[in-house]
Amino acid sequence: MTCIGCGAELPGERAELGYRYCTKESCQALYHRGLTITAVGVNKSAEAFVVADADEIRRRGESGEFTKKDTGVGLDYRPPNTRPAPAAPGPRVPEQRRVRPAPQRRPWTPEQEKVVRLYHDMGLSPRQIVARARENTPRLGLTDALVVKILSSLPRR
Repeated sequence: MTCIGCGAELPGERAELGYRYCTKESCQALYHRGLTITAVGVNKSAEAFVVADADEIRRRGESGEFTKKDTGVGLDYRPPNTRPAPAAPGPRVPEQRRVRPAPQRRPWTPEQEKVVRLYHDMGLSPRQIVARARENTPRLGLTDALVVKILSSLPRR
């Protein structure tokens, strides 16, 4: 096989790798098309690097692959813009502060939760947890409903 640029004979290994040009500087300058490394900026993160030829990067960019993605997972989590139109300027009325309700206190003690979670980690069902707790720690007063509430609460940290 010969070089498409200068006509010199190509080494067998280079021909096996699919090259059609030799390693002379003049042929390399004409025919070498290396991959382009492009840094894509990502918000609040390090840049993502894409290694591809220039045509592929252009095509992927035009298709929108590198644009900001909406990570709403298909849910419309953003409320619609339902703000009323601004009123005519008038005397300024101070805004009232919203009072946040106090966080609801859990109706069980840390000891009750500890025992329930311990028995649950052992693989016991809520009924079995209540039976075992009445046997071993009757002072905690665990009931079926309370055990289910504890197990249904947010996971422990």
